[in-house]
Amino acid sequence: MWAAAPLLLPLLLLLLPVALARLCRRGAARLEPAGRAVLITGCDSGFGHLLALRLHRLGFTVFAGCLCPGGDGARRLQREAGGAGRLRVLRLDVTRARDVRAAKELVLSHLPERGRIVFMSSIIAYFTLGNGIYSMTKAAIEKFCDALRLEMKKFGVQVCIIQPGNYARSTKIQPPLSAEEIWSELSEEEKAVYNKEYVQERADFFNSILSEGSTNGSEVVDAMVDALTSPAPKARYMVARLKEKALVLVCALFPTAVMDSVLSYALSKVKLA
Repeated sequence: MWAAAPLLLPLLLLLLPVALARLCRRGAARLEPAGRAVLITGCDSGFGHLLALRLHRLGFTVFAGCLCPGGDGARRLQREAGGAGRLRVLRLDVTRARDVRAAKELVLSHLPERGRIVFMSSIIAYFTLGNGIYSMTKAAIEKFCDALRLEMKKFGVQVCIIQPGNYARSTKIQPPLSAEEIWSELSEEEKAVYNKEYVQERADFFNSILSEGSTNGSEVVDAMVDALTSPAPKARYMVARLKEKALVLVCALFPTAVMDSVLSYALSKVKLA
C-alpha cells in the first residue's frame, strides 16, 4: 500500500487543477435559452416529447423531429406548446437518408456552428437482462459518443450521454405483452426450441420490470437540460435508482463469469430440451 504512495501523489497533484477548474466553471452562469435553437429526435413520445416541451417553455427555439408529423404525438406536442412559433415539428426518421439530409440543412441554417450534442443511452449499456438488441444499441452509442466527444473537442463542441435507469412507466414506449401474444408471434422453428412455460416466465419477468419503472420522467429531462445549459456539463449523466447504480458498479467490478451466473439464474429457471 505505502509503496504506491509516491505514485498517487503526482496523480492527485495533476487532477487537482482539473477539479478546481471544473468547479469554477460549474459556478459560472448557465447558458441563456434566448436566441438558441435545439434539434431533438423522437419527439412523438417519451423523453423526446418531454424535452421538447421543457426547452420550449424555457425559451429555446425547438425543432422537434417526429416519425409522424401528422400523428397524435406531434399534434399533442404542438397543442401543449400553445402553437407558439418557437416550436416547429419536422419529419425525421433517422434511418431515412432523405430525412437526415433535410434535418442537416435545417441545422446549418438555424443552429450555431459550435454547440452541444446530447445522446440518450441507458444503464442497459452495461449489462443485459435478456433484451440483447436494446443493450447492443446502447453499448454502441456509448462508444460512439466516447470517440465523438474527443473528436469534437477540437471544434469546441461538447458531447454528453444520458444514462437513464428504468423509466418504463414514464415513457410508456414498451407496453406489457402477454405470453400468448409472444407465443403467437413465434415461428414453428422457434416454438420447437422455446416451450410455453419458458415464454410465460420471460413475459412475467419483463412485465414485472415494466411495472416497477419510475413515473418521474422529469428527472431524466432535468439531466438533459443540464447537459445543454450547464457551463461545465458532465460527459455522462446516470439517472437511476440506487440499486440500479449498484448493479452497474457490480457488473464493472465482478468477473464476467460471476455476473453471467447471477443474471442467468435471475432470468430463467425453466429448463429447455
